[in-house]
Amino acid sequence: MNHTLPIRNPRPRGGMVAKAAAIALCAASLLAAPAPSGAEPWTLDRVLDRARQVDPSFTAARAGGDLGRAQASQMWAMLSPHLTASSGFTRTDDPAVLFSQKLWQGRFGMADFAIPSLNQPDAQSAIQYNLTLDQPLFNGGRELTAPFVSSHYRKAATAMEQAQVATRLIAVVESYVQALQAREGAKAAEQSFAAATAMRAAAVERWRMGQVPELDTLRAAARQAQARVAAIGARRGLAVAVAHLAKIVKADVSADDLVVPAPDAFAPVPERAGASRAELTAAREAAKATGSEAVTTGLRLLPSLNSRLSVSNYKPWSGGDYERRWMVAVMAELPLFDGAQRFNEWRAARAKATQARATAEALERDMATGLAAARTEDAVARERADAARAGRAAAEDALRLSSLRYHAGLLPLSELLAADAEASLARSSEVEASGAVILAHYRLLHAMGDLK
Repeated sequence: MNHTLPIRNPRPRGGMVAKAAAIALCAASLLAAPAPSGAEPWTLDRVLDRARQVDPSFTAARAGGDLGRAQASQMWAMLSPHLTASSGFTRTDDPAVLFSQKLWQGRFGMADFAIPSLNQPDAQSAIQYNLTLDQPLFNGGRELTAPFVSSHYRKAATAMEQAQVATRLIAVVESYVQALQAREGAKAAEQSFAAATAMRAAAVERWRMGQVPELDTLRAAARQAQARVAAIGARRGLAVAVAHLAKIVKADVSADDLVVPAPDAFAPVPERAGASRAELTAAREAAKATGSEAVTTGLRLLPSLNSRLSVSNYKPWSGGDYERRWMVAVMAELPLFDGAQRFNEWRAARAKATQARATAEALERDMATGLAAARTEDAVARERADAARAGRAAAEDALRLSSLRYHAGLLPLSELLAADAEASLARSSEVEASGAVILAHYRLLHAMGDLK
């Protein structure tokens, strides 16, 4: 007995196949079109401005700059005079203290020299206040170099603040591009899923008409399942990328509100002489400061010289007028032996200065290389994006023609699957290349020191 199913129509029903293809294409176009949203669009400039305001990393960078400038300003204390005010109250029956207080107060009488008064005086109270002015004169020459060292460290702190801000801005740009790529990748994945769905519908239709073996339907179903898994993963990646961007700007962000920068926003960046990043400026200023400090550390082997002016006022608590005492002193100090501590401090300071200069030179070399690489990457990224767009267009056309030929029975399913895989890969490459243009542009600005 023949159990073979009769073939009712040896010709493919092109109407059903075309209908399935049309439905798939409409679904893909609807997925690719951004949903209407009344929210303000999130452009890259808006994201950067918002991040500067609310991202704690920028607050930390600015606070770090303030900290460095404040620490640098402390070096002025080596040059400026120090004025100190003090006051005190005492009550005691200690003979030595009372004897000194009477000397300071200028109120000794003959009765105070009696043996009982000297040995067992009555408890007495006294008050005093003092003004003391200390003026450093020479302490290893730090008084002379303090303004220059302070200025260098202040510039270094400001430059490091700018460097940290620029580094954080690059991270924000990368997060924005990741969200854009995730959105476009999700669209491409949904488009591939729609195409795989149409492919399976065509394979099932042709199998029902007896034109292809059942293996075609199984392979088409496997391709559809694979495309569905990819679409689910793309949606998950999009949700994660958008959520991360929303945390950066501390606001609600929708994937449909992300705006792809206009192509003219990434015009070639002109070359200019003297371009340098803030990190290099900070390294150079720190090297200058450590060089000055090495010189002054060596001068500490010489005697130090300081001066003091002190004015004190003393009076008894029970009455009487204040008695003023003053003192002017100039003191020189020369350490004769300190276990070679100052000599080793000088050696360490010279080594630190040499290290700082070498670090600045190495950083200058590396950044020059990085700038050249960033400029090359910027130019190559544009060419790669153009090639990827052309490749995607060609792959989409190849897939469309392969689908038509498969529907007409002129192409095996294996070649249709190959064309579909090439189209899917071309979509992913185009999405990656478009995001690379944005990243390459901003990385070039960062390498030139123009990202602030």
